[in-house]
Amino acid sequence: MIEVIQPMLNNLERIGGEESVPTLVKLMNHPDEHIRDDARRALAVNPSHAAAQALGAQLMSRKMRSAKTTAGLIYALGERKQAGASKLIVGALGSKEPGVFVAAVKALGRLNEELGVNALMKRRGKESGFRRTLIDAVLLETRRSEVFEVFLADAESGRLRAEALLGMLLASDLSRASGAMASGNAALQVAVIEAAVQSNNAELYDLIAAHLAALPAHNQLKALVALELSGDRAYAQSVELLLQSDHALVQVNAANALARIGTSASVLALVAKGSEEALRALGQLSVDGVDAQLEKIAETGDSGSRSTAIQALANRGRLDLIPTFFMYASEEDRGVASTAVKMIATIGNESNIEALADLMIAQEKAPVSRDALNGIVKLMRVSPDQALAVKILGSKMEGASPRSQANILKVLAESGSKAALKPLIEACRSSNEQLQNTAVKALGGWKDVNGIPVLLELAADESISLTHHVILMRGVSRLYAGSRSRGLKKDEIRKAIDVCRRQEEKEALRATLKRAR
Repeated sequence: MIEVIQPMLNNLERIGGEESVPTLVKLMNHPDEHIRDDARRALAVNPSHAAAQALGAQLMSRKMRSAKTTAGLIYALGERKQAGASKLIVGALGSKEPGVFVAAVKALGRLNEELGVNALMKRRGKESGFRRTLIDAVLLETRRSEVFEVFLADAESGRLRAEALLGMLLASDLSRASGAMASGNAALQVAVIEAAVQSNNAELYDLIAAHLAALPAHNQLKALVALELSGDRAYAQSVELLLQSDHALVQVNAANALARIGTSASVLALVAKGSEEALRALGQLSVDGVDAQLEKIAETGDSGSRSTAIQALANRGRLDLIPTFFMYASEEDRGVASTAVKMIATIGNESNIEALADLMIAQEKAPVSRDALNGIVKLMRVSPDQALAVKILGSKMEGASPRSQANILKVLAESGSKAALKPLIEACRSSNEQLQNTAVKALGGWKDVNGIPVLLELAADESISLTHHVILMRGVSRLYAGSRSRGLKKDEIRKAIDVCRRQEEKEALRATLKRAR
């Protein structure tokens, strides 16, 4: 029989109307608790007024029923939001049965009728622990101003006061917002910040900006995120002040906020800060006047500001300023010159290699020469035509001083380009002893296994001195040690061992090869 009734009840729950109410009422007294519960659920969603009356009558009935059934009836009336049902439910607030109590509180909150809300307010004073917490949560959900006012009393917990204030603000009652921000109460301040984000209310954002500097650091972090989300550049000046905060994370968030809501006037503050986050903000800041400000600072500011401005302009992708950066790279100011070269290498390409080589040669005695060397290496490694880059550098060897020739050889060696091996080999066999020494040391520090055959060929040359031979073989051993994933060729290994002039070198190389295998 149950197998027949349950499918029928499922259908009545979906499509039943007033005509099904008598049947459902009858089944509310069925011996099987599952049938009774299905009948109750069908009545709960039945659109007819008769269903609501039936549920109310069942609740008012004095016949004995389980706490579960009573709770189910209360839930059903609450789900229907049946007008006037609160008077049938308020009595259940005093129930000792947890299920009945929970059902009554939730149903009254859903009905949100004055009678029920007043009953909940009265009952909360008699409860504690979970029961009081549940009543408080349900009352907050009613969004009633009188509830918020009660919960904002000084005697209430900070959490409850903050939730009440948030509810009041989201209901567009901003009368308490200013006082909350000035109160020094962190929880109430957070409520205002959260309300601003949720409602996107300009008046609340104005309050946050006005009190930003006085907020505790943890609330400043939240406020900065809120002001950034506002997208309003009017708050930039308030945010700029926090770039000088004693709290590092506040400084970071201030810079991040200015990346979105900063103005051209924010450039000075960000340049003065000069942090990684400030530079990123300057690179992202999209507003008229930023580039003009940065160019002016790069030209006329103090050393630190100029370096920051040059880096910021590079972050903004100003390829047109590379010629200007070369001018800055030739200056005596170490910081400015170094930054300019590094930025050329960051945003430039292989077309800038020759000019960097000329700079390296012209400034060979200055520290910037090393920056130019590193910049050339960086550009060579990403160049699609490394052979051309090697040819350019090779052409600079002729007529250059020994020091500049040594620098060019270092560039070729550090680039790792296979095309660079040929000029290095030629230099190793040069009659110029100083050039030869530099080239051998450069090859000895080669970082790619593609250099092993060349190193072995040179090391096997009897005209190479023992000192140079040892340097080259140590380079081979080092490359083998780092080539664990590379298939070692037997012929190459045999040749490497045979090339060694001294027995101790052979043993050391065998040990290295054994580890590599």
